[in-house]
Amino acid sequence: MQKTIRTAATTITLLFFLSANFVHAQTPQVLQQTQQLLDWLGVLALLEQAPTVLDIAVEAEAKLRESTPQQREAWHRELEPKLKPAVLQQTLIRYVAERYRAETFSHNEELLQQPLARRARYFDLAMTQASAVQGLQDYRALLSAKPQPNRRALIQELDAATATSLLAAILQTGVGDRVRQLAGGTEKSASAAQEFVERQRFLAPFTEDYLLYAYRYFKDEELSAYRDLLRDAELQWFLDVSRQGLIAALQVTP
Repeated sequence: MQKTIRTAATTITLLFFLSANFVHAQTPQVLQQTQQLLDWLGVLALLEQAPTVLDIAVEAEAKLRESTPQQREAWHRELEPKLKPAVLQQTLIRYVAERYRAETFSHNEELLQQPLARRARYFDLAMTQASAVQGLQDYRALLSAKPQPNRRALIQELDAATATSLLAAILQTGVGDRVRQLAGGTEKSASAAQEFVERQRFLAPFTEDYLLYAYRYFKDEELSAYRDLLRDAELQWFLDVSRQGLIAALQVTP
């Protein structure tokens, strides 16, 4: 009898603890901190591209099926509200906040407030300017004439640390999957994980050129230091949770 009472008490205590953690994870302060970290890491900015990705996915599916303009419009009308950047962003923020770890979040906040990380964000912001489009095109032409193999190898490591091309691959795969399902597509020939890998492989060269241009004013040693900062174990945990949250927000079929 005493053992039963102790077991029940332990169960109740555990449930209370889990409930308290969940409530704590939904406080405005935690949500704000989560949003800040996702913003600094560029994940929220990525989701701003969802409408463009949707347009491309609808057009590709329509060409594949030789669909009418009316069908294209119907697909877009159905999915556009569900794939609004603000909707995806809030879903992702709540997903990550539910996995809140006070020490880890604070540690990551301190890391991303370091001068090197702040400078990288300044360069990221510069890439949102209209002039950056032409600048990137010109820079890619320069890279074709004068490749930078050592610098590119460093950028590849940075891409792996930031999960830039992987997250972009997830976004494109997820949106394309939703369009395919709505259009009545057949079962996928590959798993979501396989699709992520294939699409990331396709996106990687473009991502590398983008990062080479964005961080062109970083010296090699600065770029190496920034890569090492991003390889921090707790920051990588946060990025992995963000990756899982993005998959959940997009409702990707396994």
